[in-house]
Amino acid sequence: MYYSRYKLYPVGALSARAAAQPREGILLKGDDGGYASLQSWPELGDSPLEYEMDALRDGTPLLLGERAMKCMELDAKARAKGVNLFAGLRTPQSHATLTVSVTPSQVYNLNQRGFRMGKIKVIPKLASTVERLTNLAAMVPEWKWRVDFDCTLSMEETLQFWDMLPKALKERIDFIEDPCYYDVNEWQTLQEAGIPLGYDTPLRNEKTIPKRTSLPMMRIVKPARHHSNSGKPVFTTNLDHPLGQCWAAYNAAVFYSDKPTDQVPLCGLVTQHVYQPHAFSEQLGMDITPEFRVPPGTGLGFDALLEAQEWKKL
Repeated sequence: MYYSRYKLYPVGALSARAAAQPREGILLKGDDGGYASLQSWPELGDSPLEYEMDALRDGTPLLLGERAMKCMELDAKARAKGVNLFAGLRTPQSHATLTVSVTPSQVYNLNQRGFRMGKIKVIPKLASTVERLTNLAAMVPEWKWRVDFDCTLSMEETLQFWDMLPKALKERIDFIEDPCYYDVNEWQTLQEAGIPLGYDTPLRNEKTIPKRTSLPMMRIVKPARHHSNSGKPVFTTNLDHPLGQCWAAYNAAVFYSDKPTDQVPLCGLVTQHVYQPHAFSEQLGMDITPEFRVPPGTGLGFDALLEAQEWKKL
């Protein structure tokens, strides 16, 4: 197996836990010619990148490494056949992924490009977050909203945030994602207060929650971390390399391949714009729309760019 390091430069802070600093990851190339990306978010509970790389060397991949290996396997088979993995598939449309520092004018421009829902990363300063969300929502009155706190609140703060939202804005909230770390009793209380919830990584060091509340929650699936075969999850990228975006988009397309369009939720697959443009993201297009643009090539695409990387033995 081989690897090539990359660095992505955010256009703004990407979450309440992640500053606007360069993100490092690796592209992987298997001995059979398949590719994958691996990008760790230690702030959100991932093992450090070097730990993931060491585990791959030892043949005992960790969470991200396991999923990267699966990606390389499927990518290699498609490249060997000379086919694109997206052939014959319809990729779900996406919400607008918004950074912590997004401006009203940027939201307005995204509305002009066809987006009808925003997923925004917010900080745990309740008054300023409510004010900001209210101002952004006023720019696009037809939008619904997904609000992600990345587990930075307590249950009590989550209830306070909900109480502070204007009634009209509450009706436009699709879900609040990971307001606090998951506890079945606390999340039951939040739901009974009328808060729509979504969960991505609600438990430390857990892949799944051990016990569910009695009310439905939206499941957010990142194929870089998770595999899903049930329900109606929202697939999102790991805010990683465009190759990782394609892995997320492919998983979403396969999962919803036999579902009517009106039964497919908006996903979070168009995320290349949260970083400064580079050769890979330009193949996905920086003039983004809700449609995910499949890059040309075999497997997950990017054939010439991947071949041109500087590869080192892992």
